[in-house]
Amino acid sequence: MRRSIVLLSLIAGSVGANAQVTLSGTSYTQDFSQLGLATPVVPTGWFGYTGATSSAAGTLATISTSKTYGVFADTVSSDACKANVWNDDFKNYPSANGGMPVKVATCAAQPGITDRALGVRQKSNSATPPFWDPGAAFVFKVANTTGRTNFNLTFKLQSLDTTSPRTTTWAVDYGIGTNPTSFTPVSATGTMTTGGLTFSNNTVSVNFGSALDNQSSVVWIRVVALTASTGGGNRASSAIDDVNLTWTGSVSVDEVNTQAAASMAVYGMATSDKVIFGYNVESGLKYGLSIHDITGRKVYDGNFTTNASGTYTLNGLNLVPGLYIARMNNGNTTAVTKFSVN
Repeated sequence: MRRSIVLLSLIAGSVGANAQVTLSGTSYTQDFSQLGLATPVVPTGWFGYTGATSSAAGTLATISTSKTYGVFADTVSSDACKANVWNDDFKNYPSANGGMPVKVATCAAQPGITDRALGVRQKSNSATPPFWDPGAAFVFKVANTTGRTNFNLTFKLQSLDTTSPRTTTWAVDYGIGTNPTSFTPVSATGTMTTGGLTFSNNTVSVNFGSALDNQSSVVWIRVVALTASTGGGNRASSAIDDVNLTWTGSVSVDEVNTQAAASMAVYGMATSDKVIFGYNVESGLKYGLSIHDITGRKVYDGNFTTNASGTYTLNGLNLVPGLYIARMNNGNTTAVTKFSVN
């Protein structure tokens, strides 16, 4: 029987500003593809904050889903382009993954770029909130990390406006609790600056060690500007994309049994080299697909782009007889099922 996936992204707005992601499996990925939909959606668990400090979360800000301009390359309607590029806000930007075409895209062309990134445009701080420079933060909230250890994070930090000479320095930190009163910095490998008249797309890697292990409360992971930008002139248009959080801890049979709704199924009889999965979603998106054996060992890890509904066939798996657990995930929607190979 075809089964429906619970579309967490569609109910995110109704659960309020504190909606967190509940982890499952051994990884979480987010490429912000939902911001590229005809009706853009901010992924569950993601927030923008202003006034963030090492001892305060700051003030929750609104993330605009309008497909705004990240770069200033329009020589025809430059005044209109400036107005949209330079207004302060958390924004839905075209991703720097597109390389040179994005760098030189006109204001008219940028909303049509489907690969999107979560961005922010800073401005100078006044005497009263909101405080953007310093104080802007991209925040990812996880409900808990119970039963999970050894967290590692990678993401892309993007500088999108080549006309902005000021340089913003970013940091990665974490906090524990519903409303943390302290945040702990974590060493990050990679370029952690934006602005400086650059268009860049740098991969950043973070190893949290044991800091996030087995936390029963909400975990906040922030990419945050804790120090004021340097230099003069306009401030940076900055973005993050292609987030990948991994940990130790496997998909379990209990996880399958506690799904809010049966969300994917295996069609027919699975064999050692062929499994057919059925799914039903509201819109086609890229999903990660992983398979674990009953001991928790990952035996397959890949991805595919869905239609609204249908089947997906995996060939050449070379599975040994036994029980397996498959997990389908796009960063917000998780579907889990089990199957056996005789």
